[in-house]
Amino acid sequence: MSKFGLLSYAAAFLPGLLQVRRSTWIAAALSVLVLMGLMAWAAVALIGGLWGQARNLSETAPDIVRDATRAAVGQVEVIVPGVREKLGEFVPALKAEQPPRDVSGTDVGPVARYPGLTRDYWHREGREITVRYHGAADYAAVLDHYVKGFAAQGYRQNLLSASPDTERHEYLKDADRVGFTLARDAKGVVKATIVTVLP
Repeated sequence: MSKFGLLSYAAAFLPGLLQVRRSTWIAAALSVLVLMGLMAWAAVALIGGLWGQARNLSETAPDIVRDATRAAVGQVEVIVPGVREKLGEFVPALKAEQPPRDVSGTDVGPVARYPGLTRDYWHREGREITVRYHGAADYAAVLDHYVKGFAAQGYRQNLLSASPDTERHEYLKDADRVGFTLARDAKGVVKATIVTVLP
């Protein structure tokens, strides 16, 4: 197409374009603005969704890699005994996990500690002793263990507060009073606290 042909086409098109009503131009401009707004909203929503997925993946990726590495080392351990200790010298995360150790002190209260919980706090102030245990355990099973244990020893239960993740009880028997609190954190770790007063 020659240069003059293009100019003649523009000269023929321009008068028709100028005859379009003002309301049509306004409607077209508003439509373009709405379309651009929707495209911007879609872009922000897409970027936000991808960002959220990336954050979730970045939080779980180290756990997945660590678990996969431990599983692989476990398989190699079957073939080559002692490989975990040797690799643990270079990669601390691969060292065999030591079971948690009880802090000093003694267990108190009439009910035996729930199996698998570790004593992580012991405090005496005058005649009052506070002991706390923690560990990965089923919250309902731990609660049931202590409720039934106190009942079997003849204690009367007084519920002080309860929520899905925390319960506070007071157990009474004659002049004996024992405070019991059970809590669960976001990771599922259960913490049982017993407060008793020595005679």
